[in-house]
Amino acid sequence: MEPSPVLFTHAVEPEDQARADLYALLSRLYSAAPDAALLAAMASADELAVGASEGPGASLAVTWQSLIAASVIIDPEAAAAEYQALFVGVGQSEVSLYGSAYVKTHEGRQLLVGIREALDQLGLARQPGASIFEDHLAAVFETMRLLIAGSQRSRPVELARQRRFFEDHVGSWVFECCSAISAKSVANYYRRVAQFTQSFMALERDSLAIE
Repeated sequence: MEPSPVLFTHAVEPEDQARADLYALLSRLYSAAPDAALLAAMASADELAVGASEGPGASLAVTWQSLIAASVIIDPEAAAAEYQALFVGVGQSEVSLYGSAYVKTHEGRQLLVGIREALDQLGLARQPGASIFEDHLAAVFETMRLLIAGSQRSRPVELARQRRFFEDHVGSWVFECCSAISAKSVANYYRRVAQFTQSFMALERDSLAIE
């Protein structure tokens, strides 16, 4: 008889929970097209309150409002067709969501190998049956969520380890990926998703750098 897994509970600061929630949302949006329930939830979401009138925080609020407005207008079928055209396609997608398409090597190693090594050191691993590899944008965003907020089977990690994973495996390619999405004429809803992603990533990059 196998022992029961240890289950953790965590007290997470409100700011960190907000960060984790945004990572969770973006992971969901890049893993598959939004369904009717998600679009409805986003369409009714509150605006983001930021104190700054310029900079990444202000940009985050503006791009979030644009994404809310787009979620009001688009229907699930159109979102699904756009996701298919952009990220799946027939033969080859318009845009790759895999980091290895943008960063060929990291410290002399393949990016995917580096991510797998980092996950192993963190006690994390790709779930059995997962259809995407660990360097997919949805996967690295989900990893960041787990590092920030933890789960029933993993604890949150200290800020230094969040920073290291972000710098090595997210920030090194996410901006190029978002720019590639925004440049495609087929991108309508996902142009707003990419712009919001860029704003959030810029805020994360700057915030992690000064901690």
